Amino acid sequence: MSSPAQGPNVVQGLLGPVAGLAASAEWVRFDWYVREGRYERAYAAAERALALEPSATQGWTHLASHMVFGRASLESEPQPLSRLRWIRAGLDLLKQGEQQAAVPADLAYLRGLVLAWVADLEALGGPAAPGWPGGTDGARLAAADAFHSAGEAGNLEGYLMEGILRTGKHLEPPDGGRGH
Repeated sequence: MSSPAQGPNVVQGLLGPVAGLAASAEWVRFDWYVREGRYERAYAAAERALALEPSATQGWTHLASHMVFGRASLESEPQPLSRLRWIRAGLDLLKQGEQQAAVPADLAYLRGLVLAWVADLEALGGPAAPGWPGGTDGARLAAADAFHSAGEAGNLEGYLMEGILRTGKHLEPPDGGRGH
């Protein structure tokens, strides 16, 4: 899958207010192709949807969740290294989406949740993600960093999650919880 929604979008400009409707149609196609197991076509539809409406936070979330929780699941992918590649692809997509989505805090928060999940895979009774940089501690620190980004972008729960991961106790937002 190539990088969706990069650079100025001529098609979005031409379609104007109907770009969102066209993107929605592409997401319907994406879901249908996934159910059919036609992943190449599904990812092409997702790319078109993100190109048509790159600010749609839910589009980035939908595709990244599919990669991380669908394609990287034990049921879909028995090979640990392949699962890890899907997780990384989903995380990369979330990071990219943070630069374009209307609500980047939501994508940073989801990125933190995914990384916290990776850090806890073994504790949850599943196989650890082999080859994760820094192992469990590396994933936990990366999760804390992602939650911090979510907090900086306006999701104050991100600061709470960051504090739990870094210290095991609650941290107050920098402004004492009064908002930005």
